[in-house]
Amino acid sequence: MAAESGPAALRVDLRNRVPALALYELVDDDYRPLAAAAAGTTFVMRQPFEFSIDPADLLDEEAPESG
Repeated sequence: MAAESGPAALRVDLRNRVPALALYELVDDDYRPLAAAAAGTTFVMRQPFEFSIDPADLLDEEAPESG
């Protein structure tokens, strides 16, 4: 059985084109951080569902051509 959790908020920040994600959970009328990651690292959350991503993948940029 999954643990009960309060409402969650996911913040996506693209300041200076450097994407970052932060997950917060509402506990006693205060949002507390659960997980955070910036581009080049892996953001992993387990609640309210499992999800992981490198925030850099949020940018719609093509990889540089080789050659």
